[in-house]
Amino acid sequence: MRRVIIIVYVVIIAFIIGSCRTQPVNIVKIPVKSSTTIDLIKYKNVVYDPVKVEKFPSEYDPGPSIDYFFLNELPKTINKPITRQKPGEDPVSSLKEGELLLIGGEISLKIKERHVIDEQKGRKKRRIFVKIENWELQLEIFFRDAATGKNIFSKKIKETYNGADRKKPDYNFEYLFRKITEKFVRLFMGLGRLETRYLIK
Repeated sequence: MRRVIIIVYVVIIAFIIGSCRTQPVNIVKIPVKSSTTIDLIKYKNVVYDPVKVEKFPSEYDPGPSIDYFFLNELPKTINKPITRQKPGEDPVSSLKEGELLLIGGEISLKIKERHVIDEQKGRKKRRIFVKIENWELQLEIFFRDAATGKNIFSKKIKETYNGADRKKPDYNFEYLFRKITEKFVRLFMGLGRLETRYLIK
């Protein structure tokens, strides 16, 4: 009888230990669509009204890069073709709600100059002042139902680049614009929130 009781205890303990063992897992964070994600399926057509460019240096035109994103890259994200609005074209006439989505906005740049000390190496170390720029790029973007005039998405996004090279405005802009568009896509697609997932190995 005593032996039976011992065996029963051993079986119970083994079962408890076995049930408490955890399998190895990978912890990952994935973007999750929010309940406010825009429903693009109902829109038959998407039209891009070129983003207005404000306060840029006269020697640099960011327009081609901006247009390329909205006409070539964004369509891949939303799985819909985007056409460019022609000057003087009025897409609103005789439209019903949900037929046409209009994309537009404004992009502006602030450049602040400052002097920093740059140590130049040679026979004698020299400390000289050099001028650098801090860039702040701001994109105001909207997605609007063309028939109702109601914005279904509207955001103002800013990014900064400190210590930008004054001689490379194209690089400075592309760097900031890429950061802004990445953030914009996450916000627009409702992927701003990250959730933890446990994947069993």
